[in-house]
Amino acid sequence: MNFNRIRMWRQLLGRGVDNNMGTASAGTSFQSQAEWRAYLNELHQDVRYEDPLEALPYVVLDTETTGFSPATDELLSIAAIKLDQGDPLSRAMFHSYVALQKGTTIPASVQELTGITSTLLEGAPAIDDVLLPFLRYIEDRIIVAHHAGFDVRFLNVALRKKYGIEIDSVVLDTGKIAMLLHPFNKYPTLDGLLALYEIPIHERHDAKGDALMTLELFCRELQQLKTAGISTLGELWERLLWLERKHDSHL
Repeated sequence: MNFNRIRMWRQLLGRGVDNNMGTASAGTSFQSQAEWRAYLNELHQDVRYEDPLEALPYVVLDTETTGFSPATDELLSIAAIKLDQGDPLSRAMFHSYVALQKGTTIPASVQELTGITSTLLEGAPAIDDVLLPFLRYIEDRIIVAHHAGFDVRFLNVALRKKYGIEIDSVVLDTGKIAMLLHPFNKYPTLDGLLALYEIPIHERHDAKGDALMTLELFCRELQQLKTAGISTLGELWERLLWLERKHDSHL
């Protein structure tokens, strides 16, 4: 089973699950209960379900953009770094700036925050020339990012335009994992988590720097997940799914 099918299951199941993982609430229809059990059974059959978290192949990524809307804003830079066997040692990183499309300008606030200017991007490759090397680098690894939905949405918009495809990988969000490990009332910022784990800040709001700091953050989270008794991808995925459903039920 591809883990991205979780989107379909979430739509099917709605919000009818109580605080016991995998148990349908009294108000949930018999059909939804059956669908939930079917989802869990199929998830358990996935080849990666029982794989230890520390043994899986990951790629940690970050992007910088001209704004917050994938429909109207553009990617300015992409960085990614591989992580194998929970080993945070430095390795070859993928990084590329992205040339601005004709007529596009970088907002002053973004220039100030990221240090990326139109002058810096002179001679940078177009997004179409960045995507294929990026895909070759990340392979079919599990993607890790902070506020992962933001990065993945921007990348998917570019991939759809160029190749008519989207990223089809398991995606883990360090912020959501942190909410599983700590009693946060809302999604934590990267700065807050770096402070919590006492991770030194280098080149903040630079795709390379943020990817490296997120890598270190994820390694710390992997250690805590193991201590908490969450040792496989399937266990983590179920806990994250339940956390999200619990959050949605309180909206």
